[in-house]
Amino acid sequence: MSAKEPDHAHDDHDHHHHGHDDHDEVIQPIAPTEHGYWRSLKELEGKASYQLDPVAARNEFATAPDRTIDPMHRRSFFQLMGASMALAGVGACRYEKEEIVPLARRPEDQVPGQTQQYSTAFDLGGVGHALVATTFEGRPIHLDGNPEHPFASGGAVPGTVRHAGVTTFAQASILHCYDPDRSQNPMNAGKGASMEAFKNALPEIRKNLAGTRVLAEASSSPTLAALRDRLVQMNPGLVWHEYEPISWDNEREGTRKAFGQPMRAIARLDKCETIVTIDCDLFVEHPAAMKYSRDYARSRRMNGSLGIGKMNRLWSVESTFSNTGAMADHRLGLRSELGLPLAMALDAALGGGGTPPAEFLKEKKVAEFVKVLADELRANRGKAVVVAGRRQSPDVHAVVAKINAAIGAPGATLDYYFAPDANRRPHVESIKELTAALAGGRVQQLIILGGNPVYDAPADLDFAAALAQAKTSIHLHEYQNETSLKSTWHVPKSHFLEAWGDARTWDGTITIAQPLIAPLYGGLSSIELVGMLLGEAKVGDALIQEAHAALGVTASWRQSVHDGFVPNTALPAATNLAANAGAPQLSQSQLGSTKRAQGDVEVVFAVSPFSYDGRFANNAWLQETPDFLTKVTWDNYALVGPETAAALKLENDTMIRVKIEGRSIEVPCHTIPGQARYSIGLVLGGGRTAAGRVGGTADRTVGFDTNKVRTTAGFDIALKATVEPVGRKFELASVQEHWDIRAGIVPSVNSEGLQQRLPELIREVTGKTLAENKQYVAEKPDTFFTDPRRASNTDLPTRQGGQSLFKEHDYLGHRWGMTIDLNTCTGCNSCMVACQSENNVPVVGKQEVKNNREMHWIRIDRYFKGGPEEPEVVHQPIACQHCELAPCEQVCPVGATTHSDEGLNDMAYNRCIGTRYCANNCPYKVRKFNFLDWNKEWRDARNRVRQLLFNPDVTVRMRGVMEKCTFCVQRIQNGKIRAKAQVRSGMRPGTVLGAIPDGEIQTACQDACPTEAITFGDLSDTTSRVAKLFDDNRAYSLLPELYTKPRNRFLSRVRNPNPAMPSAASAASKEGHH
Repeated sequence: MSAKEPDHAHDDHDHHHHGHDDHDEVIQPIAPTEHGYWRSLKELEGKASYQLDPVAARNEFATAPDRTIDPMHRRSFFQLMGASMALAGVGACRYEKEEIVPLARRPEDQVPGQTQQYSTAFDLGGVGHALVATTFEGRPIHLDGNPEHPFASGGAVPGTVRHAGVTTFAQASILHCYDPDRSQNPMNAGKGASMEAFKNALPEIRKNLAGTRVLAEASSSPTLAALRDRLVQMNPGLVWHEYEPISWDNEREGTRKAFGQPMRAIARLDKCETIVTIDCDLFVEHPAAMKYSRDYARSRRMNGSLGIGKMNRLWSVESTFSNTGAMADHRLGLRSELGLPLAMALDAALGGGGTPPAEFLKEKKVAEFVKVLADELRANRGKAVVVAGRRQSPDVHAVVAKINAAIGAPGATLDYYFAPDANRRPHVESIKELTAALAGGRVQQLIILGGNPVYDAPADLDFAAALAQAKTSIHLHEYQNETSLKSTWHVPKSHFLEAWGDARTWDGTITIAQPLIAPLYGGLSSIELVGMLLGEAKVGDALIQEAHAALGVTASWRQSVHDGFVPNTALPAATNLAANAGAPQLSQSQLGSTKRAQGDVEVVFAVSPFSYDGRFANNAWLQETPDFLTKVTWDNYALVGPETAAALKLENDTMIRVKIEGRSIEVPCHTIPGQARYSIGLVLGGGRTAAGRVGGTADRTVGFDTNKVRTTAGFDIALKATVEPVGRKFELASVQEHWDIRAGIVPSVNSEGLQQRLPELIREVTGKTLAENKQYVAEKPDTFFTDPRRASNTDLPTRQGGQSLFKEHDYLGHRWGMTIDLNTCTGCNSCMVACQSENNVPVVGKQEVKNNREMHWIRIDRYFKGGPEEPEVVHQPIACQHCELAPCEQVCPVGATTHSDEGLNDMAYNRCIGTRYCANNCPYKVRKFNFLDWNKEWRDARNRVRQLLFNPDVTVRMRGVMEKCTFCVQRIQNGKIRAKAQVRSGMRPGTVLGAIPDGEIQTACQDACPTEAITFGDLSDTTSRVAKLFDDNRAYSLLPELYTKPRNRFLSRVRNPNPAMPSAASAASKEGHH
């Protein structure tokens, strides 16, 4: 699904031996006690070089043109042109085939060439996500969150939320719609068939429904649930199973233990002063991640200019670093298997009875963490909440329910809702029972609705072998995947943008999905296939309306389709619960020992940022988006902490062997700071053998299949695993040390000076210090290039408004600017995927990423601070700074990069001749060069469908052209045109120049950001939000001593440590600039 397929396979030669010249300036090791920021363990150990590796230089800057990419040269050019001229007359004898627009009368609000927005919905893992699709001439080209949806808006006043945020998976799902690897025809017994042939086989399939089993992927669709109930009722012998490799069944069963029936716990983070997570990623992995991100950020803004100042505190306990752990004010790295002892210790500290294993609290840092946290929870009764993650056992969730009752959370900071399908069996239990029935020959016919159980079912079940025992199997899926190849029938499934559907968001609100494009490859939705099994003649929307009527929905159907949701359909809330009635009272023997046997480690299975559980493996956008922490692309891996790696003699970028319950796999080792001791994170979703040309085939896999060691007993956390080195190198494609701002600005500055720059790039302060001195961030000196003997640095131009050698610009109209709040940025990568979708940013493939040629317009720099075992993390999104005195503009010999009269740093692609002077002169390292023609393959006949995804407002760049962030200039221009038209027509008051209200024009990254960390607008409007934030006491520019006057400012990170924690004192000493 990319212009360039991943050009790698797993072999022993897939690595380069990178080194540096003996004369290179090497960074000195950074002492954690000296508060240094660092980007990687290599840098921390002093092994990273700021001079370009000669091997990397040869890879990135080729000495000769690569004709394998573009084989056209002078002789072949004239040969082709001669043939073209001879054939010109033949082509002129026919009319070009065209399709007429299927509208007798175009609606008044639809203007040719302008985009339209429609509400729709996306279901992932049984959870609905409310979306708004942008379409152009009948084809969807971009997806955003639906800000009007009641769950997305978080209870805000309707109309005040302009963007709701959207996950990377939801955004990137649009790429699947135009994937030529999608299934285009049914298959029968491994051979091609037609949809007509499948429909002819349906009577026989329906005849055997009484003895049929159905295995469905998790779905929140109330319509599919109604059809399921009808199908089971009409066929008493039919059994419906549900399986999802990533689920929240542990919470369901834990609340069942606590309350007698399964519940959904939804926290009100905007009401909390204390938030505690136990092995839980609230901001990316949780089904309510977008709402939680927004609610959390509301109490982290600390913007005096906007009247915001109250700040919450986040505590996190986890084994593997998550986005939530990276944002925490206090984080404890702890093996996931110790979640229950921790919850019991916290419960006991709050007076709840029960005791954890005696040895658990012997470790000083654990005892201090529990004590201080318990004291804070007690002090903040009614203003705190505790949330456990999906990997934690039902017992942990039951104890957490008891803790929340003790601190007064229910009804104040936490709401419980009755979970749908209360009698549904847990997913692992359900597929285990189905596999046993298949293996025992008790299933004659199996219908599989979505999913890929041959690939992701627990390894000890051997589902593939069991499936072969069924006489007939029918698999509905968008792709011919591993399960399709083992089934009797494979039926193409329509994309959610091609079919009617519905889904429930995590709070239960019914969300409508409407078809936005005719099915490109035919196909059926799950609703349509089950309707056919029932003999229904109704189409999708009729089935949905019928199901909603049965639920008592009275809202207008047309209005619901327009809004994207049915109001007042959230799940019923539970009140007056006896929260501790069923909480487990476990004895010491039941809890077991927390001591680890020599050589044993735990293995936790982590959601892949590239492919989720493997279903997005063929999505090139996701495969090339760097992981938020490791900055690795394309491959999955094993996460190992530095201390564990040293103890087990494991090395970074080498293959290791992981053994669990007699099964083993080989996977690359990636050492990462903050990973809990003797806990290894295995990332799911790799090693697909039937994903597609991007995601992997039988002879060329991408990543490694970690499902081979995932069993029913260790489905989320596997214990007593062993790990050993294999002794073979494997280079992962990591971008963590690419595009370093510190490199190449002033060659005469030594490594010590470069390290001093980091506190200028990442500015942070504690909430206490900021409250005492509002100007703390702004008043800190610019230490770079400052003589320490000098009493002050007032002679710097940034301190006295000095003059530049270049003529400064005058602005009479708009002055566009942006701020990014480091205190609310969670590093979720939504902005990166949104930018790629909006601006036609190409994918380059794994090898070119290793060659430092990735093309993303936004990168998210990640910095660690402190020691490698318990570091703090800061994220910093970096794009073009749109400097008012831009160094790139001063060196372009052809005027390809120019300054607009509204302050934008514009690119004229057809002028660019590829000198790359601008990239060399850019101190922020944000310009990307098209070394190759990444979009060449889009022109192949097979891939022409992909061109439907391109945003027509953005030029598709070619080889030899420089590109970068444009502040979404196409959106700015469309907004100005729209505003002028409305003023002239009398729809809007004001003048043509000043007709754009604040916030009406939003960049793609801003639209996608769930925490509203990105603010864009007109600096000429002094009442605008961006103008106020530009002058906020936390605002600062990057590299101010260069006097480039960036139009992009950052708001410093503010930490809120508990003063009683020993780490709080050191945090106060590390703030600001060092």
